[in-house]
Amino acid sequence: MTALPSRHAFGPSAQEQADLREYADFAATQDGVALAAATWFSRRQHLDAQEQANLAAWLAADPLHAHAYAQLQHAHGAARRIPAHIAARWAVPQPAPAPAQAPRRPFLRSLLPYAAAAMLVLGVGAGGYQWRQQPVFSQSYASARGQRLAVALPDGSTLQLDTATQLHVTLYRQRREVRLAHGEALFQVQSKQGQPFNVLSGPVTVTVVGTQFSVRNTLAHDGQLRVAVQHGHVRVAGARQEQVALTAGQGVTADAGGRLSAVASLAPDSVAPWRTGRVTFGNVPLGAALAEFERYGDTGLVVRDPAVARLRIGGSFSLTQLDRFAAALPQLLPVQIVRSGATSTISMAPKAAAQPPAMQLPKNK
Repeated sequence: MTALPSRHAFGPSAQEQADLREYADFAATQDGVALAAATWFSRRQHLDAQEQANLAAWLAADPLHAHAYAQLQHAHGAARRIPAHIAARWAVPQPAPAPAQAPRRPFLRSLLPYAAAAMLVLGVGAGGYQWRQQPVFSQSYASARGQRLAVALPDGSTLQLDTATQLHVTLYRQRREVRLAHGEALFQVQSKQGQPFNVLSGPVTVTVVGTQFSVRNTLAHDGQLRVAVQHGHVRVAGARQEQVALTAGQGVTADAGGRLSAVASLAPDSVAPWRTGRVTFGNVPLGAALAEFERYGDTGLVVRDPAVARLRIGGSFSLTQLDRFAAALPQLLPVQIVRSGATSTISMAPKAAAQPPAMQLPKNK
């Protein structure tokens, strides 16, 4: 007669239940996204193929996931620079081996130390300790829709904020940090030995020493984050430990998951053209061009036909002379503009021929 399995085989042991309670108590005191990011980050070098796929899916599921993971990467780099005698104060004790008669599940045995250690690194690296972490300057800046704002920082660097841009600047004794929430800013960074300048936006971190570059975060607008370099060089890091180096005349884009595109060459004067009151399009859909104009103010132009929105245009245009842009459209695209009060609807012209492969609008003055 076959022996019945023990009661222990039908459920967790008392020790395993204690493990579950211990982890639940710890997790209840932590931010859920931050804890998940910390656990993934701590285990990143021990993942099998399936777990790596799970991590990639988690990062892509929500921009907040990618941002939290990117913060861990930054915090980990900061924590590694802490002297050993100071880091020892926050050392996480290793758990004692479980008794042989009550084996503990490997997952439960390892998860709490991993998560606790990772949250400690995050706290230490992000400002949970006093050594070198007291800011010497901290200030938020924001520009309204249609407004541009120039900012001079105490370190000699300057910022130019485009329309509807929000960022926060924190200067520490040994590093400088800007968190760009949304919008676009042009950075002219004053070189300072031993004081790197980091711009954190969405899942991307841009690191420089001295250069001029722009960072644009319009993830909520078009799902993209762009970095463009006018002078000098920068290093751009995505959410998956990808890194690219950019020099003058180069740019890169990232999506909400932190995936970086191939490095692209930039046309002259294409870095932050809004500084001179212009906007530049490179063979983009008409709908995207109108949405870009709308970032600066109400245009009164409406497109309701998806086929019209897909027509492609390119060129450089004045942000203050939208009427010239509208007047040129029927001459260069198979469209007509019907005005009704304060709204002008762009629709396909009657019996319009198919649009040529690419239309390039001339610069207006």
